[in-house]
Amino acid sequence: MDSNGVTLDDCGIAELAAAVSTLSNSVQNATMAQFSDEDVVALMQQLEACKRQLAALDTRLIIEAGERSLHARSGAGKMVPFLRHTLGLSRYDAALRVKVTHHCGEFFEPSGHLRPATLPVTAEAFAAGDISRDHVRNIMDVMDHLPTDIPTEARAEAEEILVSYSREGWPDDLPKIGRDILARLDPDGKVVSDADRRRRRGITLCRPGVDGMSRIEGWITPELRACLDAVFAKLARPGMCNVEDAESPTASGGFIADSVLDAAARRDRRDAGQRTHDALMALVQPGVNMRALGMHRGLPVEVVLTMSLTDLENGTGVATTNTGTQISINEALKMAEGTTR
Repeated sequence: MDSNGVTLDDCGIAELAAAVSTLSNSVQNATMAQFSDEDVVALMQQLEACKRQLAALDTRLIIEAGERSLHARSGAGKMVPFLRHTLGLSRYDAALRVKVTHHCGEFFEPSGHLRPATLPVTAEAFAAGDISRDHVRNIMDVMDHLPTDIPTEARAEAEEILVSYSREGWPDDLPKIGRDILARLDPDGKVVSDADRRRRRGITLCRPGVDGMSRIEGWITPELRACLDAVFAKLARPGMCNVEDAESPTASGGFIADSVLDAAARRDRRDAGQRTHDALMALVQPGVNMRALGMHRGLPVEVVLTMSLTDLENGTGVATTNTGTQISINEALKMAEGTTR
């Protein structure tokens, strides 16, 4: 029963859907000339809260569908394809709704006990309309990145901080807040293990779009990031490996005179992302010797690591590359030996 004394027993599905449709049609078709600027802003905010509450209902409905085995009985097999077929969703949207359900839903255990939500504070704020699904998505991502062995109290506090910010802040800021939280939890790089990082590693080449272009996404380890930073510092600099310039120096071109590179840089109209793409393309070309990339700004094209003598002797802490990437001492020593196995 809600605050108005209405229960699902008092109305059917048709009545529930009609109520939502009536509200939507009223706003969509009515004139708003009589409303002040403040009224329009207030209406936008109130409707946003309503839309968030409706989005949070997906969790309840997905759990209900799962308990009734609707996805299995429909022939879809799993929940994501069931939602795609039933609701006409993209794979991403359906997968996100299922993931939100796993984090924010309450499930019955085989024993009959109700298992609380994995992220209870997030679930409560989402159901109240205080935060959006985008907030929830970013909160889940931050929480999934926290080390598995941090204390339960610290994990709960991290969720509280993220949700508190989300009530007034933007979803896009949450990854940075997550990094700040992790820095406080693990200032010396001792809590986040190399196993945690390896567990999350992975690169996905998404399906080609209509124009044949493919999006790439994923997470790379600090070791791979350090190696790429060193290579891109040379191959992705202005003038290098420009696929639109036949006279641009390439990765396998040997010694490059400063005058040649400067002239190519003046002709270069690519942005940073395009230069990185072309540098990666150059790396996979036949004949490129990664160990013969020469010098960049007077230094060999290789990873430069800085660490304290104390951390080195203790075998704990982090090493820092010249671009600011932090690597555990253990992995840094492996890189120094010429292996990252």
